[in-house]
Amino acid sequence: MYSFQPKQFGRYLLLDKIAVGGMAELYRAKVTGEQGFEKLVAIKKILPHLTAEDELVKAFIEEAKLAALLQHLNIIQIYDFGRMDRAYFIAMELLFGKDLQRIVNKSSAKELPINLENALYVVSQICDGLDYAHSLKDLQGNLLNITHRDISPQNIFITYDGQVKIIDFGIAKAAIQNTKTQAGIIKGKASYMSPEQAGGRTIDHRSDLFSAGILLFELVMHKQLFNGDMFQVLSQLREFEFELPENVRKKIPPPLYEILLKALANDPEKRYQSGGQMRSDIEDYNFQISSRSSARSLAQYINELFKDEINAEKLVMLEATQIDSVKESTSCVENPIIDEKIEKTLILAPGEQVDSNPTDLRKFNENEEIKLEQAPKKRRNKFWYAAIPAALIVISVFLVYLFSENPESYKIKAGIAALKAERFKEAVDLFKEVFAQDSSSKSQISNAYAQALEGRASEILITHPEEAEALLQKAVELNPGSKDVYLKLGLLHVKNKNYSKAVEYYEKAAGLDPQFAKTFFNLGYVYVKIKHYTEAKRMYLRVVELAPSFVDEALFNLAMINEKLGERKACMKNLKQAVAANPENEMAKQYLRRLTAKGEFLNEQ
Repeated sequence: MYSFQPKQFGRYLLLDKIAVGGMAELYRAKVTGEQGFEKLVAIKKILPHLTAEDELVKAFIEEAKLAALLQHLNIIQIYDFGRMDRAYFIAMELLFGKDLQRIVNKSSAKELPINLENALYVVSQICDGLDYAHSLKDLQGNLLNITHRDISPQNIFITYDGQVKIIDFGIAKAAIQNTKTQAGIIKGKASYMSPEQAGGRTIDHRSDLFSAGILLFELVMHKQLFNGDMFQVLSQLREFEFELPENVRKKIPPPLYEILLKALANDPEKRYQSGGQMRSDIEDYNFQISSRSSARSLAQYINELFKDEINAEKLVMLEATQIDSVKESTSCVENPIIDEKIEKTLILAPGEQVDSNPTDLRKFNENEEIKLEQAPKKRRNKFWYAAIPAALIVISVFLVYLFSENPESYKIKAGIAALKAERFKEAVDLFKEVFAQDSSSKSQISNAYAQALEGRASEILITHPEEAEALLQKAVELNPGSKDVYLKLGLLHVKNKNYSKAVEYYEKAAGLDPQFAKTFFNLGYVYVKIKHYTEAKRMYLRVVELAPSFVDEALFNLAMINEKLGERKACMKNLKQAVAANPENEMAKQYLRRLTAKGEFLNEQ
């Protein structure tokens, strides 16, 4: 959980602190509105001890005023600006991904460099965003002359769905700004400066294009253009005519070399004069090499690169959405009628036995809530069905014991016999004894031991959840490829209302068997519990796509989510499909009749 205690900040609920810089701190926050509207945002606000520094406050205000003018797909979106508790703040788009610096570092560590197509796509998107910013005019038609001045890997952000965003206009300059940079004062990162910027001379938008050229060089060549400390880099740029290394011409195709040569020209007049020109040349080269670079291919690369981190970050985001506004919140609460309907009407999992009530379509038996995934088959209650096989097993075990010279072999055979008879505790104890010895038989019985642990955990899941979790964790160690163990771990955490852990285990199960519909069904249930309805909708759509025998129940749950999201036409459609798939689904039929009687969907049938 968070060490940061969520607190209200005007109409925003600050959920946790993402980062702290020299001037400002960044928070993940949530804003709520009418009819259950929720949106996660990033809040950037001046550090408390700097609020009295007039120059810093003025620079922060200028950044906000400038950023608010920029409305482009490749530039981070600004939503709000204001002052609260004597601190100025900016509310902006919350991005889910990594900055280019971390991507380059990770690609080097994993020896998985970005390919040419993705490199060209990234830089073309940067050029597109820069072209927009450089060309922006005010309401009177006057060019704003915006220059970012810090186009560097740290300020290029790539989301997990392949969007490229220019961020942090903190040191950008524009004609509308009142503040002026003193002569000789250098702002930005030395390794990504233009020669004129490094020399402290007057710069314009073409300086940003030189920086974009450096990024193109580094992404294509997989090495830094400038090496050394800040003073060494500045010296290279100030005192010498900068030229591309000789080996570059030999390693890349001539058309791409020409693009680099023009972007990295020392004289701004010989450089690209707009981001649009540079993007156009990159796209022409893409056409020549039949490149199909796109956001999708970039997303695939980023997701592969950070596959070990994405799930953990996703859980943090999901946990953040669970946090409700504090009592002092002035934001509107969600519609209680719709929320109650979702909670009481949603089917827990396929095949659940529940109580029905004419006044409430669905009420849960709390003792049964844990049965999202069925436990191993219960033993037969009739004496003779159980006694005869049990007697035979006892006799066979006794004979094995009499004639066996190896006690370990006896324990293994007895453990397997107990497992087949579903005497899980007995099987666990026997296998545990074998594993306690320095035995060569461990690998042979690891799967059987894991099954025994899983079965025993299922028996005590409700009465002794902590012990059950320990057994399941041991089962995972023995057989990490068992989706059933992960399902039960997810189930256990659903019972304990630890939904982030439940999601983690269910997603592991889904990864092991992407065709097992019940995993996605249970994931949908968890996402509803944490009010992450769009993700729940995606899970139930996946169940419908897999078309299991309980597809009608998935369609019913999907209809409930559609109503929550205001998708009335889809709600009616899914209810009809649920009834068509299973004419005996009484809940779907009753709900369909109720909505039709109200006339809520008459215009959409």
